[in-house]
Amino acid sequence: MHEVSIIQNVVKIVTEKAIENKFTKVSKVSLKIGELSGVMPESLNFAFKSCIMESMLEGATLEIEKVKAIAECLDCKKEFPIDHFNKLCPICNQFCSSIVSGYELYINTIEGD
Repeated sequence: MHEVSIIQNVVKIVTEKAIENKFTKVSKVSLKIGELSGVMPESLNFAFKSCIMESMLEGATLEIEKVKAIAECLDCKKEFPIDHFNKLCPICNQFCSSIVSGYELYINTIEGD
């Protein structure tokens, strides 16, 4: 379950940034996660609850914003939703190699005191 190591790194980064910004407590962490990232939000939530114990994040909430997987057809220039198994343009039926979004995995915001 690689979600545990992801959350461990998130906690480390958030703690460093919180200290840099003179926070004493973090109340909320917001992540953006793409549909194609291979990360399971439920597993992240479970790991988050375990990894924040006895840290400045203890009691914080984790907000996960899912980012839709979108591609752009290089032939007809249209954007359309995709998934792991279907990256064909619905207009011209060409395989799309230009992924606009869907692989994101980053800390979006941190809230605290």
